[in-house]
Amino acid sequence: MGLFSFLKRSTKNKALFTGLDHSGKSTIISFLQEGRFVEHVPTMGKDLTEMEVQGVRINFFDMGGQSHFRQMWLGEMDDTKCVVYVIDKSDTARFKEAKQELGKILPILKKKQIKLLIFANKHDLAPEVDLGQIITEFELANISNFEIVEVSAKTGYGMTDAFVKFYSILTGQIIRKSVVASAISIYNEGGVPLTVQSGGDDEEFNKKILEGGFLSAITAFAKTKIKNSSVKFESQDDGTYIILRSDNLIGALLWKEDLQIPINVSEEALKELMDHLETLQVHKHEEEISHLVQQYCTNLM
Repeated sequence: MGLFSFLKRSTKNKALFTGLDHSGKSTIISFLQEGRFVEHVPTMGKDLTEMEVQGVRINFFDMGGQSHFRQMWLGEMDDTKCVVYVIDKSDTARFKEAKQELGKILPILKKKQIKLLIFANKHDLAPEVDLGQIITEFELANISNFEIVEVSAKTGYGMTDAFVKFYSILTGQIIRKSVVASAISIYNEGGVPLTVQSGGDDEEFNKKILEGGFLSAITAFAKTKIKNSSVKFESQDDGTYIILRSDNLIGALLWKEDLQIPINVSEEALKELMDHLETLQVHKHEEEISHLVQQYCTNLM
């Protein structure tokens, strides 16, 4: 169903993804489709991907970033509504090159009145490189028609917020990011708690959830060995706990009626989170799991 299926699923709108090779263009598009990290080889030429969101069909043109493909970017701009320029914020050694290539397309964007959205990708590798530094390095203050957001196509950091902004620029319509969980907790395959994330920053609240409803709901389920199976536990006080076992982990999500979304949407979101964590093989690096879950949960809460 994809990470953005909860936005309610035809006019065609063309968006161009540009940027240097290895900046993460293909990985970002895959994450938008599948809700998880997918490894890619560099795009040769261009690839077309289609998505439909709220009745609007979007054509993503993933343009190769190697030097001999960059001239092709210009040939695809005639009927383009939005150009996404992806910057690898962890590769500061290539900022000068990335700035030069962005400068080549700016006159066309201005002439054709094409919206520019900049994705500062790989936030997981360079959280210390903030947007202020990128705006300065790329002299973005001199551009009148752009927006910039930080994302990570590997951990999922900020991907839904970025897509909401992208969709608004592309279509002129406003969509709201849905909150699909009051809290999410991850356990190892034996039911030992690894991390909990909630919509608030109240540590006592997190501790109460982890030691209360989640833990009691998961105790019996942890004894089962059925992979990729889920169950629901109703709680009169808390809501509904959705428990899902993947190959190496157990995930639990707290759904409440006041989220104002169907429970099956939250269940699908939990499954996509678990698929993402399995792809990253976080069970081999339990010390990193809290950070990775927190990054992904920027899309869910």
